[in-house]
Amino acid sequence: MIQQADTYIKSCLKGWLLCESCSNAEMNKDNPNYDLVLQCNACAQACFDVAAKLLANDGDIGDIPFNCIVHCRQCIEECQKYPETAAISACIRACVSCIRDVKQIACFTLN
Repeated sequence: MIQQADTYIKSCLKGWLLCESCSNAEMNKDNPNYDLVLQCNACAQACFDVAAKLLANDGDIGDIPFNCIVHCRQCIEECQKYPETAAISACIRACVSCIRDVKQIACFTLN
């Protein structure tokens, strides 16, 4: 299970990093899309929360995985409106990967 947790942590941290990067790239534009920034920031925080909770290894992670899945989906939906930049495309791929991995965690919490 430790190796599997490591995979989940890496996936969530990648989601966090790439969503933060996407948000920062958007904020550096002359006319940033604040909806995109808001969704990326919320997703980054949700991904980070899952990784932090897994690293703490205190057992019950509650509804944090479900929150992450919701925010990743919302981030993907917003990013898909603007797929022209590399940062946004990378953010989408990271969120898709994070959702895939966090769904497994969510299934474990239901059992």
